[in-house]
Amino acid sequence: MKFSTLAIPLVLLTFDLVSCLPASIFSSGESLTRRDDLLEVSTSSKASPCSLLDLDDAQSLPGWGQLEQYARTTWGEGEWKITINPPNYKDKPATMCVADPVPVLITGDTNCNVSRMDIQPENHSNRIKVDEGYTNTGYWNITNVTSAAHAEFFVGKFQMPNITSERLYSLKGPGEFINAPLNSFVTVATNKTIKTTNVTPVADKHCIGTIRNEQCITPARGRIQLVATGYIWFTYKTKRAPLANPDGGKHARYTVKIEDVLKNATERSAWIDFNGYMNTTMRYDYFDECRWNFQL
Repeated sequence: MKFSTLAIPLVLLTFDLVSCLPASIFSSGESLTRRDDLLEVSTSSKASPCSLLDLDDAQSLPGWGQLEQYARTTWGEGEWKITINPPNYKDKPATMCVADPVPVLITGDTNCNVSRMDIQPENHSNRIKVDEGYTNTGYWNITNVTSAAHAEFFVGKFQMPNITSERLYSLKGPGEFINAPLNSFVTVATNKTIKTTNVTPVADKHCIGTIRNEQCITPARGRIQLVATGYIWFTYKTKRAPLANPDGGKHARYTVKIEDVLKNATERSAWIDFNGYMNTTMRYDYFDECRWNFQL
């Protein structure tokens, strides 16, 4: 199905999950508003890992010519009509689906800053909430879209790369995106945990928690593969038997299963490219610290 307008997807995720937001809202001091340079594309409000294939989608596949040639060598030449997803054959669909997981690849050096963060007790108590773990936030721009499944709203799993040699984290999780030009999205993968602990009070001292905070910026890119599967219907103007069985039954309509003919997935695929960077935060090495509480 083709669309002419662009809605920006929003999803919030937790452990091993990915969300999507327009990158423009993360600029300093900028509110949650639509960028003027973004196209507006109207889509379904619910993302899906697959969209229904149509004839234009199928004909744009690298291996489309092989599918037509298969029909000619199997049932012969002649005038035909090609249909996909006919309403009376719901049990034989044809779809374009995201190939999971979508690999995210590092393209440059990682720059990191390391510091220790103070964590104050809650409400003058000895109770402290400790935020530990790893969060990978990616800011992406779509740089190449496909004519197949254009403007469809997809969900897929993103495989985030390892960032440092000291602490190797590799998370994956679902993310939502639109196959449309000038579209931006954000991925967030995390294994962060929040636990509550108590500091031991010390007379005449102010006790707090402290944790190591390592924040890194890493350029990266990725390629989303959409793969076609399912049935294509060839309806001939005249009935005929298969060429391999000329005495067999004659029919006007025959089906081709895409993946049976195009066994190599690249021949029935289209790709969406994106690039940007990852902002990763690692918090670990927590301990209590008590400081003199001087009164002037």
